[in-house]
Amino acid sequence: MNQIDQQHFSNKNITGAALITVLVIVFMIMAIITNITVENYRAIRRMSNQKVQTQALSILKVATAFGRAGLFTSGATSKIDTLTDIWAQPLPKTEVVDNLQMSGYILDEQSKFNINDLVSNGMINPTVVTQFSTLLGYLNIPTTMATNIASYMAAPRYQTDIMNQYAMGTPPDRPAGRALIDLSELILVNGMQPAWVYKLNQYVTAIPQNQNFSNESNQSGESQPTPNLPITPPTGTGSVLVNINTASPEVISAKSGIPLAVAQRIITTRSSTPFNSTTDITKYLASNGIIMSQNTNQGTTNILVNTLTTSSQYFTIHAIVDSGDYEFRLITLVLRQNRSGQQWPLVLWRHPE
Repeated sequence: MNQIDQQHFSNKNITGAALITVLVIVFMIMAIITNITVENYRAIRRMSNQKVQTQALSILKVATAFGRAGLFTSGATSKIDTLTDIWAQPLPKTEVVDNLQMSGYILDEQSKFNINDLVSNGMINPTVVTQFSTLLGYLNIPTTMATNIASYMAAPRYQTDIMNQYAMGTPPDRPAGRALIDLSELILVNGMQPAWVYKLNQYVTAIPQNQNFSNESNQSGESQPTPNLPITPPTGTGSVLVNINTASPEVISAKSGIPLAVAQRIITTRSSTPFNSTTDITKYLASNGIIMSQNTNQGTTNILVNTLTTSSQYFTIHAIVDSGDYEFRLITLVLRQNRSGQQWPLVLWRHPE
């Protein structure tokens, strides 16, 4: 190879190396820019998400206050609660700010069977267990689950017989030994299936018993007194009455002993003529040939009209905020202690739904 060719070859090598160096530098710069862009995007996204979350929480609280106002107004203007009342009408999606939509609805928790009535002061209540077994039968859930749930909730000193069932489980666990706070806890009961928990959510509630709750401000900012759970039920039937104007026929029948067929007719009747008192209920049953107490081959059958009511005090407010990309939900249990129009429903607890 002559000198000219060597020089030419050397120049090509230099040019190739320079090109590679340039490409490497360009690649590094692009990687740095891309990384900065991604980090900036993530930072912006985090800030945006935080802003949305903050706005959503504020709106959820406003929606909850709106629900409390509806219950306050309804209670002050009517002595009964029905599914045609203002509180029972769902709030449709309404855009409030920055493409955030607010909606929600209120459920009467006294339209359901209070599962915490299965146990009172750490003792299993056999009357309520029988009622709950009836409800489980209507829902095609094994009636033995009533005893399983009651045993799970009963005071620890009564759980010796079932302790091994939980301790030897996979994973090992132990009975709660207390009232339920949320129905999702039912999945921990021995023998329970997720599908049954989902079904029970429509018919069962977990209203607290004899608990002290923190003070809450009313609409004027004044402190409300700690509530005394106001309902005094008949002995042995549980602490929370079922509202005949809002409950399903299965719950009405299981709680009171009214035949299911008659309870189904009650649903049709109340849509046009709601019940105003237990006297109305007794008259309706008499007109349908129902005897309050009678002897049968299975023993004495009693219709417990005094387990029913025509007004409610416990409700859950379900607030929803939809941002398009995300949905935020808040559920709040409230107690409307009176219908005097002087006090907003008291917040007992709230948590994301």
